[in-house]
Amino acid sequence: MYAALYRLGIGAYLLWLLLTVLLILGRYTPVPSFQAVHLGVVAGAAVLTLIGAARLLRKGYGRATRLLNERS
Repeated sequence: MYAALYRLGIGAYLLWLLLTVLLILGRYTPVPSFQAVHLGVVAGAAVLTLIGAARLLRKGYGRATRLLNERS
């Protein structure tokens, strides 16, 4: 189960990278740009931000509880 979720996450990340490259090409070259590409980049950035914030909170909570347990 973990391996399947890991592969899904890697695939979604690679798709987001591809969409980011397409957005840059659409903005700075004559390649046509699509609204769906912009939406995909924004949605991917939001998801990655939420995942990063959750990991930081989890790590910080673990450190805080470990410090409190050491002082007790």
